[in-house]
Parts: sequence; structure tokens; C-alpha cells
Amino acid sequence: MALHPSDYFRKERVFVDRETCIYNFKNFIQNYNNQDYNALFYYGIAGIGKSKLQHKLQNILNTEYPEMLWVSMDLENDTHRNVSTFLIALRNKIQKKRNVKFYKFNLAHAIFSKKSRPDIPLNKETYPMLKEDGFFYDILNALNETAFGPFLSIPVKQIADIINHAPGNIRRHFGELPIDIKKLESMEAHEIEKILPGIFAADFTSNFGTSSRACIFIDTYEAIWKDWRGIGSFSEKDKWIRKCLIPNMLGVSWVICGREQIKSSWVEDEQDWEMCMKEYPIEDLPEKYSEQFLKECGIEEKDIRNIIVKASEGVPYYLNLSVDTYEQISRSKKPEAKYFTDTKKEVFDKFVKYLDNNDKRTLYMLSAPNSWDRNLFKILIEKFNPNYSIYEFQDLIKYSFIKEVKDGNFSLHQLMRKSLQEHQDPTYRKEVHLFLHNYYSNKIKDIDVKSITQEHEIALIEAYYHAKEALKFAELGVWVIKYIEPFDKAGYWKTIDPIYEDFVEAFKEKSGPENIYFGVFLRRLAFIKEDIGRYNEAITYYQQVLKIFEKNMGKKVLENNNLAVDNHSIAMVTNDLANCYLSIGMYEKALTLQQNSLKMIQNIVNEDPLYIALLQQNIALTYQYLGRYSKAKELCQEALTVRETLLGKEDLEVAITVENLAVIHQQLGNYKEAFALAQRALNIREKKLGPKHPIVAKNLSSLGVLCTIMDNLEGALKYNQRAVEIAEEKFEGDHIAFAQTLSNLGATYQYMLRYDDALEAYQRALQITERSLGLDSSILVNTLNNIAETYRKMENYDEALEFYQRALNIARNHLGEEHPTVALIMNNLGRLYIDTKEFDKAHPLCQQALDIRGKTLGTDHVDFAITSLDLGIIYGCVGRRDYALPLSEHSLSIFEQKLGSDHRYTKQAKLVVDTLKGI
Repeated sequence: MALHPSDYFRKERVFVDRETCIYNFKNFIQNYNNQDYNALFYYGIAGIGKSKLQHKLQNILNTEYPEMLWVSMDLENDTHRNVSTFLIALRNKIQKKRNVKFYKFNLAHAIFSKKSRPDIPLNKETYPMLKEDGFFYDILNALNETAFGPFLSIPVKQIADIINHAPGNIRRHFGELPIDIKKLESMEAHEIEKILPGIFAADFTSNFGTSSRACIFIDTYEAIWKDWRGIGSFSEKDKWIRKCLIPNMLGVSWVICGREQIKSSWVEDEQDWEMCMKEYPIEDLPEKYSEQFLKECGIEEKDIRNIIVKASEGVPYYLNLSVDTYEQISRSKKPEAKYFTDTKKEVFDKFVKYLDNNDKRTLYMLSAPNSWDRNLFKILIEKFNPNYSIYEFQDLIKYSFIKEVKDGNFSLHQLMRKSLQEHQDPTYRKEVHLFLHNYYSNKIKDIDVKSITQEHEIALIEAYYHAKEALKFAELGVWVIKYIEPFDKAGYWKTIDPIYEDFVEAFKEKSGPENIYFGVFLRRLAFIKEDIGRYNEAITYYQQVLKIFEKNMGKKVLENNNLAVDNHSIAMVTNDLANCYLSIGMYEKALTLQQNSLKMIQNIVNEDPLYIALLQQNIALTYQYLGRYSKAKELCQEALTVRETLLGKEDLEVAITVENLAVIHQQLGNYKEAFALAQRALNIREKKLGPKHPIVAKNLSSLGVLCTIMDNLEGALKYNQRAVEIAEEKFEGDHIAFAQTLSNLGATYQYMLRYDDALEAYQRALQITERSLGLDSSILVNTLNNIAETYRKMENYDEALEFYQRALNIARNHLGEEHPTVALIMNNLGRLYIDTKEFDKAHPLCQQALDIRGKTLGTDHVDFAITSLDLGIIYGCVGRRDYALPLSEHSLSIFEQKLGSDHRYTKQAKLVVDTLKGI
């Protein structure tokens, strides 16, 4: 008997009639005046019937409360998950049922839309039902006709004139606008978006009053967190609904359905929700409704229905499966009660019992892969069941227990699949898994690290899954080490992380947490966690590895008297831990660990000079972060000489040292040397790793910074945009390295006077870093300073001052009072006071910055010249030409020597000097 699709697709199977849910809803509606705002939340697993329940509740309103306005929003629609488009859709649905106006919201939304995408004309269809309100179309035309240059400008006066010439009732309506149009003009798009819910609510209340009889349904609430899991606070994404929309639409009843409970997180954010929200689970179906469902599906035999109901335990999937079984049996014989049982296991047994061997073998086979497409289906059929026709594929995929998981890829329902795996011959099951393991392993055998694609990633994941089912554990370990390595080299850390983590956990269960080889594998997992930016996890793992090594190496010392080997292993892990602390800005802690590691290595007789060079390189980088640039350069250059001699000039490890030396030269103001070194590192990496490796992204970003400093903004933009593109694809969204590429791109935008673009990049970088490292990390300092600089150049001095002060406090706390970064922020803060002509405040800040830079960088450094010029400008503005001219001339001399006559700093200094000489 061949498989055929079930007929039930012709008639929808519905799970509704929830008496408790309906009772709670009616009570909720009847007592709506108890609170200013309230919400009813139903939660339950997927497929439990939440959407159908909402339809039932809406029918109750139509029948019992016909005067009540209700609308429904489904977050399954991705446009409804965005604040602005959600509000537009909600407005449209309300206007279809009531003749109401949303003047204030429409105006704010139009300004928001224009600020978001100034290049796209406002579409009048976005603001329907305003045909009689010609004044609003005039506003849209005014916004569309305005020429938007680098600084977006809203035609405030023109809009105000249009409103003033509107009918009196409309003028009165706009007179109640809670914010001024001028303020909207001064706000960024994302700032306007935050207040749109409040403006919408204000319009709604103006139309309906504070005791409106209205109900708003929201379905598929869990979709609002799509792509946000693990990113920031769980409650952040729906904040605009929870804090801005619902509390301001007084008298409205909200009915929300989703998969997960949310009340605790809402109450945690706002205690009032304890009284204003009722939350109920949608339980398994009561027996009488399961019975009713089976009757409606055509199962007339009461004894069969009774057995199915008991076996299903109220879960809709089991009921569906039982109906499938009933329909399958009906095609060949009359179903009888004896064919069904009261346990889930026997229901599955009976399902496969009435299939012929071809059908059973096909389903057993298809239960092995996580998913399969037509090609894999054909390969499996030809290998394991050649008697089954491949042309039955289209009929097979129509079954309810087969779902399309992705375009052209299908999978058995997981409960069905699990049962089939459990109930088949284990030898056959292992045979299929082994075949699939080899099938996917062959796709990635001897793969070139520069040619890895998404298909290869999928093959790795699938091969590992089947390896766990088919290989002995020792064989699995060998396979993991061999096949993960190229993906690790290629920078596919997001892909290999869950695989390696799973394997390490399995190894721990088999060997115990103190086994030295478990420590070796755990160290490798820590590497991966570090690569993907999970530094706190990596630190925890490295600390565990140290304990394991110290305990096991101690035993080895007594047995073999081999102290050198033991110290070397412990020193390596200590250095690994130091690197992790360095990545999160804990520089002093990193330096201490690095120095301890170096001492251990130096105490070993005949120790490999290559490893000593590695430690020197890492210490040099730490010195650079601590502002000790000369010492950093000396150590790094020494390490580079050793590594080039022993590894060759084109080695990837040498590229690391070369790039570190480039960073140090950048801080020393040797920009041409820095650029040449960074370009050399990039050439090695692109040749060895390909053009889209995540390490290449960081290298490109470094070159972008240097181009920005050297006034090559076109080159800077090219490097930085490419870096962000790679980083966004290869790194996780909360990786600090991704944030750094965004921040460097923002700096280029800033110097190109594209301030809105700069702020957008900086804010994304800031949010990522804050989520990853907290609000007080030294890694935040540069981004905070850059945001402040952008606001200063936009003449938004209050915002600039706030960010400067935060950056300065963090820098002083973590880097010390005399760090070059502290001087940078003080200089910039002094520049703000120059802009505001508060020279008495600017002078001490710039003088302190000059003293720090002279002490730490030297008086011929570009940064010293920058501060010297600012100080000269201050003296010039207060009439002290005798002080101003020599300071400015010194700056001009340094700029000409270091940057050339065409650099923006050189031109500015020359203008200042010429002006002072002309006085």
C-alpha cells in the first residue's frame, strides 16, 4: 500500500470552545472600568488554538456587545512588529470602523517618515481617509518638496501656515498637540519613533474619551522578539506597547495571545501591571471538546473516539495524528476499536502497523535526517528502499505530519519522528545515520578554508548530528577535531560553537570534570567563545582549565619530575586568560597575568623563543592600551623579528604581530608606517584566509581608521563599509568586534559631515558594547567620545557635554589621570568651550591635556600639536598673541612634517598662524 495524502486538508480542523477562557474574557469585558487600563493575556504552546480562540472572542463581541469597537492585530505579519507600521495599520483598522481623525499622529508620523528616509517621497496612500482634509495633503506636499541636504530641515513655518489656514475645528485639534512642531523638527527619527505611540494614544483619546468601549486584540505576541533572543533585555523590544501605548489609551481592553508568559517581566518593569493584567494559560483540550473534534472529523465510532481521546491527553497533535491513522486504515478496511490503544506508544505502533513494508521503511528512513529535500529523498530511496517510487514525493509531503521547514526542505513532525526512531530496528537506524554522516562529511572533506559556503555549514551541522548517532565516542572525537578545524580557521565560529560545546559536555559526562583531556577540549571551547565575543564565558572556562591543569600537572611532577612541561601548559592558559581580560578592557589584570606567564616560561630551560616572542607581543599590546607606547613599540618590534625569522614573513601569526605594531605606530603618530604595516597584515590574511574572514574585517577597519586620520576619507569609507559588511555577516550581533567596526565607520561619517549617519553607527556600537560589557567598561570610552564630538559639531552642546563627561569619568577610573585617552577627551571638552566662547573653562582643560600629551607622547606628536593649536586659539581669542603665535607655529611645523601640507589639520593651523600674524 502506497502513501497517499489525507483528505482533511479540504476541511480545516479547528480546536476552540474553551469555556474557561471565554468565561475569563467575558468577566474581563464586563469589569473594564475597574482600571484605567488593563490587559488579558492568553499563553499556550504552538498549535493549541490561540488564534481560533481570538476569533471566538471576537464573535462574542459582535453578538453581545455590538456597540463595542474592536480591532485585531497579528504580529505574525512582520510589518506589525515595527512601531510605526503597527500604528499605521492599527489606525487604518480603527478608521474603517469609526469615522475618526488622527491628525496629530499623522503629522508626527509624516515627519518621522521623512526624517527616516528623506529620499523617498511621502505616499498619500499611507494617510487614507483624509480626502476631505486637503490641508494635510498640503503638508505632505510641503515635506516632499523640501530640498533635503546634509542637514535635514523640516519646513516648520510652512506647516504652521497650512494648519493656521485649516478649518477651526482642525486648528483647535492641533492646538492640543502635546509636543511642538519645532521640537519634532529638532528630533532624530528614532527619537520621534519613541513618542509615536504616545501621540497615537492622545489622538485616540481625543476621539473616544477616557472611558471608551473598545477592545484591541494582538495575536502571535511572541513574534515581536523575532531576531532579538539573547540580545539585550527581554522586555526591551515590547516596551513601546507595554509602557507607551496601553497605559495611554485609557478605557481600552487589550486581549493578547502568545506562546510564553510575560506578566512577570511586565510587573518587574512596572509594578502596576500586577493589578492591570490577568494572565491565563490555554490548557490541553477538555475531553468533551476532543470528542467533539473527532466527531467533526468523521470518526463516528464512539468506542474508537473514547480510546483516542484518552491516548491524546488533550494535545491537538495527537488528535490530528489519530485522525490520520483512522483515515489511513479506512482506505483498506473498516476501523475497529482494537486497532487503537490507550497509550501514545501503541497509537504510533498501530499507525505503522497498517502500512506496508515499503511505506514503513520509507518513514523509518525519513525519520533520521533533520530535514530533506527532493534530491536527498531520491538518494535515500535509491539506497535503502529502491522499491518505493520517487514519484510519490509530491503525495508524501502533503501529509499533516510532514512540514515544510524551509523552501523545498521538509521534515517529519518531531513527535512522529521521535517515535519512528525509537520503534525501528536499531541496526537499520544506525545504518541510515551512518550513511547520512558519510554523505554530509564528504561534502566538507578537504575543504578550502577560503571557499566555505552556507551549504558547507549545514553539512557540518548535519554530519555531526548523525555522527553522534552512528559513531563510537572515540571516533566522534577524532571526527570533531578533524572536521571543525577548517571552519575554525575560516572564522565560522558561530557555526562550530554549539557543536563543540555539545561535544565537550558529552566528554565531561564520560570522563569527569577533572580529566586532563577534558581540560584540553575545554580550553579549545574557550578559544571559540573568545572568538565569538563571549568573553565572560571564555574567562570562566580558562579558569576551570587552569584548575584542571594545576591539579593534574602536580601529579605529573611527582611521577615524572617533568616541571618544564607542566609550567609551559599552565603558562599558556594563563596567557589565554590574560588575552580575554585584555579584550574587555581590564588592562592591568591582563598585564599581571601576562607577566606571570612570561616568568613561568623564562624559568624553563631551553624554552622555545617563539613562545616568548608571542608573550612579548601580547604584553606590548597591553602596554599600548595603557598608553606606554614607546615600551610597547620596543617589545613588539623585538617579537616581530623573532617570529619572522622562525615562521617566515608570510605566516598568519606574523600578521598578528604586524597589525599590533601598526596600532602602536598609529598611537605614536607615525601614520605612514602604521598604514604600511596594516596593509601588509591585510595582504597576508586575504591571501591565506580569503577576503571575507572576520579577522580581515578587523584589519580593514584599522586601515579605515588610518585613512580617516590621514584625511583620505574616500579610502576610509571604502575600508570601513567593507569591514562592517563582513563583520555583520560573520560576527554575532553583540560581538564587540562588530561594534568596533561600526564605531570606526561612524568616525569616517563624522569627518565627512554626515552626522546623522555617524550617530546611527555610534549608537549601534554603543548599544552592543553596553549589552556585552556593561555600562562602565573602558571599551566604551572611544565611542562615547565620538558621540560627544558629533553632537559638538552639530552644536548640540548639552548632549555633547553629557557624553564627554561620561567618557572622561570611565577613562579616569580605568586608565588613570595621565592616560593619553584622558587627554583626548579633555582636549575635546575644551574645544566645546572654545565653540561656546567660554575661554576661562576651555583654557585649563586644554592646558592639562597638553601637559599629559607632552609627557606621554612627546612634544613632536600630532596629538600634542592638536592641543597646542587649540590652546593657541584660546590665547588668540583673549588677546594674548604673544602666547598664541608660538603655540600655533609649533603645531603647524608638526602637521607639515607628519601629515603634509594638504591635510585638514595643516590647513587649519596655517590659517590660524596667518591670522595671528596679520593682527
